[in-house]
Amino acid sequence: MRKEDVYERVVEYITCNQERFYRLAYSHTKDRESSLDIVQNAVCKALEKYADIRNIDSINSWFYRVLVNEVYAYLNKSKREIACADEEMPLQVYREKAYDNEDMSELIDKLPENLKTIVVLRFFEDMPLEEISKTTSTNLNTVKTRLYSALKKLKVMYEEAE
Repeated sequence: MRKEDVYERVVEYITCNQERFYRLAYSHTKDRESSLDIVQNAVCKALEKYADIRNIDSINSWFYRVLVNEVYAYLNKSKREIACADEEMPLQVYREKAYDNEDMSELIDKLPENLKTIVVLRFFEDMPLEEISKTTSTNLNTVKTRLYSALKKLKVMYEEAE
C-alpha cells in the first residue's frame, strides 16, 4: 500500500473516531482541556509516525496504543507537578455525557490505572479483549485477569457504597 493511502486511512480513522478517543482520555483525567490536549498529542504523533504501521488493518489497536501511552505520560507528568490553587478561580465539575452515571464513574476512578484502562476500553469503547491486549501491549490472559479483578473490586466497592 502506498504511503499516501496509508496516511489517508489514518486521517479518516482519526476523524471518524475522535469522540471515542476523547472519551478514553477523559475517563482518565476527568479534565476537559487535558483530555483534548492528550488527544491532540496522540493525533500529532500518529500523523508523524503513520509510516510505522505494519498492518493497516490493525490501525485501531495501533492508534489506541499511541493514545493510551499519551494518557499515561500525562498522568505521570501531572503527578510530578504541584498544583497551585487559585482562590479566585472556583472549581467547576465537568461531566462527560458518556460517563453520566456518577456512582459508577467514581468507582471506576478509584481503580488503579492499569485496571481502569481495561475497564474503559472494554465497556465504554466496546473493544474486544484481543484488541485490548494489543493496545496495552499486555498478554491476553493478563488482560482477562485484570478485567475480572477490576470487576470484582467494582462489585465490592459498589456494595460498600450502598
